[in-house]
Amino acid sequence: MPAEGRRGSRKIDPAPLPAWIAILAVVGVCALVLPLLGMGQRVPWTRLASLMATGEARDALWLSLRSCLAAIGVDLLLGVPLALLLARDWRGVRVARVVVLLPLSLPPVVAGIALLATFGRRGLIGARLEVVGVSIAFSTVAVVMAQVFVSLPFLVTTLESALRTRTPGLEEAAAALGAGPSRVLATITAPTMMPALARGTALAAARCLGEFGATLTFAGSLQGTTRTMPLEIYLARETDSDTALALGVVLVAVGAVVVGFTEWTPRRRRRRPRPAPDPGAPSVTMPDAPARPAASVLVTGQIRERGWDVDLRVDAGEVVAVMGHNGAGKSTLAEVIAGLLGLDELDRAEQGEVRIGGELADGPGTLLPPRRRGVALLTQQPRIFGHMSVLDNVGYGPRAHGAPRARARRIALEELAAVGCADLAGRRGDELSGGQAARVGLARALAAAPSVLILDEPTAALDVESRAGVQRVLRDRLAATGTTAILVTHDVIDAVQVATRLVVMDAGRVVEDGTPSGLLASPATGFTARLAGVNLIRGRASVDRDRLVSVGVGRRRLTAALPSGPEQAIAEGDDVALVFGPEAVALHREPVAGSPRTLLPGVVAGVEETGGLVTVLATLESGETIRARITLPAWTELAVGVGDRLWCAIKATQVRAVPAAL
Repeated sequence: MPAEGRRGSRKIDPAPLPAWIAILAVVGVCALVLPLLGMGQRVPWTRLASLMATGEARDALWLSLRSCLAAIGVDLLLGVPLALLLARDWRGVRVARVVVLLPLSLPPVVAGIALLATFGRRGLIGARLEVVGVSIAFSTVAVVMAQVFVSLPFLVTTLESALRTRTPGLEEAAAALGAGPSRVLATITAPTMMPALARGTALAAARCLGEFGATLTFAGSLQGTTRTMPLEIYLARETDSDTALALGVVLVAVGAVVVGFTEWTPRRRRRRPRPAPDPGAPSVTMPDAPARPAASVLVTGQIRERGWDVDLRVDAGEVVAVMGHNGAGKSTLAEVIAGLLGLDELDRAEQGEVRIGGELADGPGTLLPPRRRGVALLTQQPRIFGHMSVLDNVGYGPRAHGAPRARARRIALEELAAVGCADLAGRRGDELSGGQAARVGLARALAAAPSVLILDEPTAALDVESRAGVQRVLRDRLAATGTTAILVTHDVIDAVQVATRLVVMDAGRVVEDGTPSGLLASPATGFTARLAGVNLIRGRASVDRDRLVSVGVGRRRLTAALPSGPEQAIAEGDDVALVFGPEAVALHREPVAGSPRTLLPGVVAGVEETGGLVTVLATLESGETIRARITLPAWTELAVGVGDRLWCAIKATQVRAVPAAL
């Protein structure tokens, strides 16, 4: 196509607004702009300079600017702590919000009357101040107080809304790395709320400049003392409309500049990425951040509200994978150990405890905050600090523990190199992909030299390739550091490749505990059986004289050979799990006679084909679903589909019985 015929691509709105919305929006803009245009037509522009040069105009403008700056200073001093408090959840916070926002709904005159009744010469507080010679009403201080009263809610509500909608968990991540409350406030909370703080300050300043009713009622109208620009405009309107228009247009211009800051976003200067360390350069061995020894973990206690009751011990240097259904209590376990959630406070005889390295972290009369536990928590959302560089993110833990900046950065570079992310050191935290953020989060956690590392599904949000890379890095780094680690995961590959021990939770309790290979070879719960790719049916054991054990499945029974060995002894009435592979299930359209000791009716619930093999999900009459794996020709010959009935034949010799708790 000729160059002159080319057109730029057009962006298509996938969900356009109705036309009538645009019409009403235009009408709304006109309702706001037309009065200002009308005023602009009547302003004596040629005399504007001379009108503003009068003493009354200069005094009013200077007083407005001076009192506005003073009021904004008070707003920031009081409003920022108030917004931080209101952004948290605590009893009575809703009532507090109503009280703080109430001035927004009051007429300015009512606000002035309230201030006068409190701080006037005969007011509740003003009368006592008069005794010591302090008079507030009808002074410049009264102007500032009136402006603070009406503008403070604008700053608080803007800042509090931003604090509630920002990325969650950043402060918790910083505290888990060892940062105290003041450091968290200065390095995490303050930088992330700066855009909202600037917007709220601009809105409060605009409200201060336009304040009229409360100022007139509480401070009066004394030239050079309390007569601000709005008051001067009101008085000039009666005698000199040209002066009133000139003052008004100046106030509009100043207000436009102030409000304009609410929409101004400074262009962020992109950092130049740091070069990756030279592989041939000599490595630097640093005795920098004091490495804590790996610590044992003991958790025994309950949280009744969640139906959670756990008794678990992890030895120092052990890597334990924790698995289970959604809602099984895995993340609760991580939060309890990390100090984000406390055990129930019960009688001393029943009170549980959490011990880390033998030290009581949660128990009778003790609840250590996260920063004092030596526990680092890494979740599936790495919670990278977006306003910091990657290097400063990883060096945050050493800095929180007192390491100088240069030393913390050297530690961070070593950890980044160890996870293969040294070339990302100069990037900002909000410029990382999911896989990069997961690796950087792991480096940050290890740089803090924790006694215990908790990883709550660190690879859940990653694609297959990124997940494999993070699993490999995680395995290598844990082996190299010898850190005690608790890996909460849904991925059986995580458990097999990274952990030396597997704990399975269900309904807030530990139901299986052993080596990953051992539990997957002899699962005792349906969850573990599905992980291992086998079928599992539980029930009460019935043992016959032929050393066969069976459990009821609907109106029929599933049979297995009685296991040998005292460690797996099964007696009549015991809870037992019968385990068998999908290949042990033969499918038939009609009941068959012969060697199988079990023939169970079922309904086809689903079909999956992979590599020429078909996995058939069959729902039995008892409600359990089992898997059968047959060849594609065999499935074709059956000529059944989802919803059709069939028969599942299972040989007793291919079913394994293991003791299990129901």
